[in-house]
Amino acid sequence: MLILAIDTALNACSVAVLRSGEVLVSRVEPMAKGQAERLAPMVHEVLIEAGVNAAQIDRIAVTRGPGAFTGLRIGLAFARGLAVALDRPCLGISTLEVLAHGAAAQRTLAAIDVAGSLFVGAWEGRVCVIEPCRLDVESVLDRLHGEWSLTGPGAASLARLRPDWQVVKQDVPDPVILAQLAQDLDPASNPPAPLYLRGHEAKLPGGLSLETALT
Repeated sequence: MLILAIDTALNACSVAVLRSGEVLVSRVEPMAKGQAERLAPMVHEVLIEAGVNAAQIDRIAVTRGPGAFTGLRIGLAFARGLAVALDRPCLGISTLEVLAHGAAAQRTLAAIDVAGSLFVGAWEGRVCVIEPCRLDVESVLDRLHGEWSLTGPGAASLARLRPDWQVVKQDVPDPVILAQLAQDLDPASNPPAPLYLRGHEAKLPGGLSLETALT
């Protein structure tokens, strides 16, 4: 399976191409703006470097948020447009999930600071313990027992409250991790739709609202 992974959700423009789990090319270019102009040329360059053409792509993966509004929309629009043009499935995966798995730890709490709001999500292996949400940091930490790793550009805010937890530095998602996650997911269950979060709408696995769970 040949997978093209795209991320523009945070302060970078990132592209990776994997074939059956093998990394052919991965490129991450830090940038706070300019993804709209850079993304298409980067995809073209990466495909050439990988020695493949767009028609060979089997599926496309893209980060769906949380993230910066403009960057997020750029990546999603490009990935969906390319998927339509190629008639290939396109998957959207949470930015927090990619960061969590990129930490390569058994139990990871990922955090992103977007426009003054802290968004978090927690994974134990491949199991989501707290789905991506915007919630009071202390309330989230109180729900996690044992030792956890912290990662993502918002990890510093969490580390002040849990100085005993390991911090795995990651400022942007790794497109290789994004592609690896996409290999095992059902495109129908993971659409490339933007993930916009509000605290009262966040849900725990099973449908229980976080607001209810924390009271």
